[in-house]
Amino acid sequence: MAVEEEFPPGNAGEDRAREAAPISIRVANPRDADALALLSQELLAFYGLAARYKRSYMAHVIAEKAFGDPPAIDILMAIDQRPGERGTALGFIAFSQHFALANCQNAIFIQDLFVTRRARTLGIGARLMGALARLCVERGIGQLDWTADPWNDKARAFYEGMGPLLKSEKTYYRLLGPRLAALATADAEHDSRTRTSR
Repeated sequence: MAVEEEFPPGNAGEDRAREAAPISIRVANPRDADALALLSQELLAFYGLAARYKRSYMAHVIAEKAFGDPPAIDILMAIDQRPGERGTALGFIAFSQHFALANCQNAIFIQDLFVTRRARTLGIGARLMGALARLCVERGIGQLDWTADPWNDKARAFYEGMGPLLKSEKTYYRLLGPRLAALATADAEHDSRTRTSR
C-alpha cells in the first residue's frame, strides 16, 4: 500500500494540516469510477508499473465489478472540500470483509490505501484509516489486517504510529496468471485421473 505521510498520525503538524484542508470521507459509488481509475494509475506509477489498460477501460471495469451485485470490494474515498478544489478525489482505501473461520469472527482486510502525491501532507491517510476503524466498530468487527512493503519506510512508520500488532511471522504469497493457471490445470488433471481409475 502506497502511503507517504510527512508526519506520524496525531501530531501537531497533522492537526494543522487537517484544519487547513477540509476533507470529507465517504463511501465510493459508481460515479467515482473514473476518479478511482485515475488514482489507480497513479498507484501503479508509484510502484514503477505501467498501466495495462487505458483509463476509460479501467473506469468501465471498476464501475462494473467494484460496484456490481454483489460488489467485489468496498471503497472509502477522500474528497477535497477546499474552494476551487471541491469534489476532487484525493485518495481511497479499498477493503474486503471476510469471516475468520478459526476465530469465529468477521474481519476486514485492506487491499490498498492510496493518497495522491499532491495531497500527502494533509493527513488524509490517517483520516481514511480512522474512518475504516469507525466502520469496523459500527459493524462489530474487532480485527483489521493489512500489509506494507518492507522498503516503504514512510508507510511503515505511518502504520506503526497507530500501534498495530506486527505479524512478522507471516509471509505474504501471491499466484498470478500462468502460475495460477498451472496450479488449476494440475488439479484438474489429478481429478481427471482419479475419476478414470475408479
